[in-house]
Amino acid sequence: MSKVIIVSKTRMAEGRVCVGGVDIERKRSVRLMKADGKHELLSECPYEIWDVWDADYVPSNQRPTPHVEDVNVINRNKLGVLKNELRNTTEFAKQLRQSNVPVFTGGLMNCFDGKLKCTQYGTLYINEEDVPHYSTCFWICDKDVNRSDFRGKVRYNYNDGVRRWGYNISYVGLSEASDRIPAGSLIRLSLAHWWSPEDSDDEERCYLQLSGYFE
Repeated sequence: MSKVIIVSKTRMAEGRVCVGGVDIERKRSVRLMKADGKHELLSECPYEIWDVWDADYVPSNQRPTPHVEDVNVINRNKLGVLKNELRNTTEFAKQLRQSNVPVFTGGLMNCFDGKLKCTQYGTLYINEEDVPHYSTCFWICDKDVNRSDFRGKVRYNYNDGVRRWGYNISYVGLSEASDRIPAGSLIRLSLAHWWSPEDSDDEERCYLQLSGYFE
């Protein structure tokens, strides 16, 4: 068994939910799935952000790099919730670093070891040319990140002055999205599945997502 702090919940298709955690004993990020390798149904999912669970799990090998965090939970027991005084950006970032979880500072393009690429529309992604060895990280944003919905989908915009219109990141968290994420907030970023449009010859990519944040 290993102690895991729940740090994100994101909505998936078919009523399922993706649950992210930090194993502070094995010192790694994890993506918690059921024993059969499937994601929990949202209606049945017992995990909440800041919960602390004792979990027994095995690695899942269903997806290629960078999605190395997937684990199948064999047994679990809720221990409680993380203390309020440990939830602020400074203290929690310290805990993340001690758990070997990447925490980036400065501009957004520093994240994922500088491997992010940008489309002409300001969407960020990684491709097979340069794949990081992980698919989740944290970022202490150096500027405000502002909500900028597009075609009915929630997304955020970050502008570092390099691109005229900045960079756009889809928001996939379950928590209600605020209009602004203030500079200095701790943001959890993730890379989506490898994907390319069915009617296109474009390469497969993992697009950047904003899966949660802590002010």
